Amino acid sequence: MKKILFFIFALLAITAGCDKNDTPDKGKLDPNATILIRPAKGVKLKSTITGLTAMEIVEQAIGLRLRTHWLNNAYIEDEKTGERGFADAQRNLEIPALKMWGTDIISQSGEFVKDFLYSYDIYITTENNDTIAYIPNSVIENARNKIEVAFSDENYTEVYRLFDEAFTFLPISAQE
Repeated sequence: MKKILFFIFALLAITAGCDKNDTPDKGKLDPNATILIRPAKGVKLKSTITGLTAMEIVEQAIGLRLRTHWLNNAYIEDEKTGERGFADAQRNLEIPALKMWGTDIISQSGEFVKDFLYSYDIYITTENNDTIAYIPNSVIENARNKIEVAFSDENYTEVYRLFDEAFTFLPISAQE
C-alpha cells in the first residue's frame, strides 16, 4: 500500500513539475487565412522590359497563369494550364503583396490541397494577359516541402507563418 501511495505521489509530483510551455503552440486551423505573394528580397525589383516596380506589379496584376497535373486535388495525367484571378481585396499595397486564400492549400474542412502547391511555371499577368512577373519553381517547391511537413505535424502556426513568408515573385526581366 505504501508503494502505491508513493507511486501516486511521485506521479503527481512529476505531472505538477511539467511546464505546459514545454510543448510549442501549434495553433489551430484558420479557414480565413491568406497566402501572401511578396516581391523577392534582395533582388532589383523593377522589370527591365516593362519598367514596372513591385508596387506597380501588385497594382496591375489581374491573375496567375500556371501549369499543373492537379485538378480538384486529384492527379491528372495530362498537363493542364490554369488561371486564377486577383480581386481588389487580394492586394496589399502597404507591403506590397498579392494575396491568395489559404483554402488554396488547406480546404475549409482541413484537407491538404495540392492544386496550387504542385503547380509550376506560375506567371503573374495583367488585364491584357501580359506576363509581368513570375513565382520561381524553386520557391514553390521549397514552400511545398516546408508546408507539407508542418501540416502533417498539425503545426498550423508554422503553416500560416509560411503562408506569410514563403512565396515570392520576381519581375520579368530582359534576360528571360
